[in-house]
Amino acid sequence: MSPLMLGLIAGRRWGGRIRRHLFPQREVAAWRALCKVAWRTPRYQQGTIRLLDYDLAYADLLSVVPQWEDVFVRETHAFSATEKSPRIIDCGANIGIVTLYLKRAYPSARITAFEADPVIAGVLERNMQTNRATDVEVRQAAVWDENGETTFAAEGADSGSLSEEYRGRATSEIIVPTVRLRDVLAEETTVDLLKLDIEGAEHRVLADCEPELGKVRCMELELHELTPGSRRVPATLALIARAGFSYAHAETIPVPGRDAAFSAMPPFPRCHPAWVERVYAWRE
Repeated sequence: MSPLMLGLIAGRRWGGRIRRHLFPQREVAAWRALCKVAWRTPRYQQGTIRLLDYDLAYADLLSVVPQWEDVFVRETHAFSATEKSPRIIDCGANIGIVTLYLKRAYPSARITAFEADPVIAGVLERNMQTNRATDVEVRQAAVWDENGETTFAAEGADSGSLSEEYRGRATSEIIVPTVRLRDVLAEETTVDLLKLDIEGAEHRVLADCEPELGKVRCMELELHELTPGSRRVPATLALIARAGFSYAHAETIPVPGRDAAFSAMPPFPRCHPAWVERVYAWRE
């Protein structure tokens, strides 16, 4: 390729970047405005903010920043449904940003959204009602491998977890109801999308659900590797393949705040032994 042609291609790329910066998409513009407000807002303080066409209630505005970028800017939760009214189970819905995104893509979707933290679940319910997200059932419960109750480490934002899986900051420990996800799947004929983001509990829950995974068409998983000496992702991926899914690795997100859980750091200074791995799985 000639130097002139290379120069033209480079010029177009830079021109595109400049246009996107000066005239961003609405989702990007909303994210930039959100960033400016979030840095001035105290942590763990409830409020509301207008983003795009949504009146969004929040429990911690700073934690909304990466969620909004992930969901509405990068669109990491986009998926192609084969039905106009897909059945979606959203485990770990938090304040409902992913749920609202999926309802925007599929207004007739039937969604069950699980959130364990009662405060966050209240914000989730408010966001569904305020933004008229119909056919969304909000259930304040932790998905687990048995029905009952368990101790939950409430972090106050987006990182609460079942205590035995927890390796981070917790403001309080509370008792929350648990719902066996296997029983939920057993009641369904088909689940078009199962989203599982439950802060480390996904390995145990998926193992219990294996007999019912044949009803699930697609899965979006956040697999947490936070515990020293106990790598569970290989076994989880083997389970997914055994259940008949193809899968793809999307990205690995370091969790540097969890490194203190390791008694000895590796000899690589840029290495983070704790991470979250996003995996997409589907049936051919």
